[in-house]
Order: sequence, then structure tokens, then C-alpha cells
Amino acid sequence: MTPVMEQAKKETEKPKKSNDISIYVHIPFCVRKCPYCDFNSGVPSSEDTFFYYTDAILKELDLNSELLAGRKLVSVYIGGGTPSVMPSMCMGRILDRISDIIHVDDDTEITMEVNPGTVNKYKINDYVKMGINRISLGGQSAVDEELRALGRIHTAKDLKEAFDMFYWGGIDNISVDIMTSIPYQTPDSLITTLDTVTGLHPRHISAYSLIIEQGTPFYDKYMYGNLALPSEEDSYYLYKLAQQYLTSKDYKRYEISNYAIYDGKGASSGKDFRCVHNLRYWSRGDYLGVGLSAASLIGDHRFTNTNELESYVSAPGRFRSEDMILQTTDAMAEFMFLGLRKTDGFMISDFERDFGMPIDEVYGAVMRRHIDAGVAERVKEEDDERFYLTDTGLDVSNQVMCEYLF
Repeated sequence: MTPVMEQAKKETEKPKKSNDISIYVHIPFCVRKCPYCDFNSGVPSSEDTFFYYTDAILKELDLNSELLAGRKLVSVYIGGGTPSVMPSMCMGRILDRISDIIHVDDDTEITMEVNPGTVNKYKINDYVKMGINRISLGGQSAVDEELRALGRIHTAKDLKEAFDMFYWGGIDNISVDIMTSIPYQTPDSLITTLDTVTGLHPRHISAYSLIIEQGTPFYDKYMYGNLALPSEEDSYYLYKLAQQYLTSKDYKRYEISNYAIYDGKGASSGKDFRCVHNLRYWSRGDYLGVGLSAASLIGDHRFTNTNELESYVSAPGRFRSEDMILQTTDAMAEFMFLGLRKTDGFMISDFERDFGMPIDEVYGAVMRRHIDAGVAERVKEEDDERFYLTDTGLDVSNQVMCEYLF
């Protein structure tokens, strides 16, 4: 019995939140490493690397087949890196193995991250046949000067062409990533990006602020004063500009950095394009991560694969950089700061279901303090209550959420 299965067996003694599970597949390969990126990714040493890495993914999936068997698969997310640099044959083998182990419904969300400039109509045709039904397109900007400054391999024209190829190729559930606070960005250039991206009519838009991470080329340039970044005041203005613009175009903000076409009536209305996979992360649903440095959460068992490629390939799923059973206080803190990332927050009864105690016994004082300060609200909803951050609270979410850590 694998370590994951042993812990899963122990978890059967606790009340289960649900039988649902998601799978994350990490593809750590890129055409070129972006200078701001601190993810575990890089350029493969040869074409063979794709194939032996795929074999390792398949072995790790097999290792966890008992964990997955009999559960409802709600989403698969293939991230990176740039998964679209992988040969279609490799991606097809991975998805085939998943469907051999666990049933994949027609409505299972299957997302793949794609960078413009790495796909063509033949690859897209392959993706459709594999069952991929959602694309996360890494646009970042629609201004070529900004794209060059970010070290991206594509142009604004490539972004539009890739979007159109997917849309007309049979995948119309497309998300586009954009960034604010990037080198040389101004309010006018951000409007250009927002105009261009919303003009494509994606179902979903992620708008992230650039964070300078230690260990990246951007960090070194920043430390030496060689990075032309907006000031802190200008960065906040750009962040709010993106928020106001997207909201004006009928994109509903449902998480700090994520917007979707969403009517609030649920999936049955046909107008709920929030990312199912990410909602599971923010709701602490079970998910299995496979691949280099992929993280998992099964019950309160959190574990992360090694970030060393040779170790991973030699024994997939065996070497870990993290492996821990969350203490109740840690799980409670996660529940709070992940749940409060969502603009709708969370239901009070969900906390009490998961932890078997009233939330006010644990967080009552800090919640009241945040309500009094205008950064949070607690409202009645039928026989329950909802707790969430206000717009003001979301603007300072890092400071607010820190107060829920023990």
C-alpha cells in the first residue's frame, strides 16, 4: 500500500467532504524560461526528455490508481511550464491513462495551459480529440514592447491568432492571462491590452500583478535598479484599472485575480465559466498532483513531489520535498485564507462541518474586528451565513489573511 493510500485509509475515520477529486499534471518544459518566472520549469535537454518524462507520469498515475478508483473526477489541469511544447502523442498518453484509471465524464473540466506561438491547427485538432475542453492562454500583454521586456516568445498578433485557432478549432472555453505592473506598462498600454483581450471575448480572464521573485533574472535586475517597473502607487492604480475595466465588460470577479462570464445561477444556466479546478484549490477539495514538484491535498495530507528531475524520473511519486499531515489549526488557517480569496467567501456551516466546532470559538474576535473595520462582511443566507471580504478587504487581502494564521 502506498503512503498516500495509507493516509487515505486513515482519513476514512473522519467525515468526508465529498467523493470528488481533481488531478493536476505538471509539465515543466518551456521553449525559453521567462526571466520573471520562479516555477519549476526549463528548456528540455533533448526531444527524448518528453518521452521519458511522460513514462514517469504514467507510472505515478498507476501508483495512485487505488486512490483514484471509484471517485468522481471533476477536473484535470495540465500546467507548467508550457504543456503545449509537449508532443501531442505524449499528452494523449497521459490523458488516456487517466481515463483508464478513473471515469472521465463529458462535463469533466480538462484544462491545458498554452503559450501563443507553440500551437498550430494540427495540435489543436489533436487536443480536441483527446477531450481537452478548456484552454488557459498565457497572453500577459497585447503590447509588443511589454512582451519583449517580459521575455515572451510571442507577439500580440500571435496571441490573437492562437485564440482564433482554438475558438474555430472547437475549444471555445478559453481563459486569457494578463499581467499588470510589468516593465514599461502605462495606463494607456494596459487599456490596449484590455481592449484587445476583451475584444476576443474569452470566457475567463486572469489578471495578475507581476511579483518579483527571488532567484529570477528579474530579481537581479530589480536589485541593481535596472528594471523599469511602475511605482507602488502606479501599480495599485493599474490593478484597480484592470478590475474596473473588466467589471464594466461584464466579467464577474470571483477571486482576487480571476474574472469570468458568470451569472451566479450555477453551471445549469450554461453561463458559469469560473475555473472548476481552481475553485477546488480555494475550497480545499481533494486533488492529486502528478509530475515534477506537483502538490497534492488528500484530506489533511499535504505532499509535494521532488523538484529534481532525475530523482522524479527514477522513482515517480516516491521522493518528496514536502510530506505532512496538517494539524487542525493549520487546516483551519488554510480554510480561512483560501476561502477568503473568493469574492463570495465561504459559508459558516462549511467551516463547522469540516472542523466540528463553531467558527466563533476560533475566529470570532478577529472576524468581528474585520467587520468593524469594513474589510469583511457576514450576512445571513437562508439557514446559513456567508463570510467574505469587501472590495476594500480584497485590496489588502495579504494583511487581512495573515490575522487568521495561528
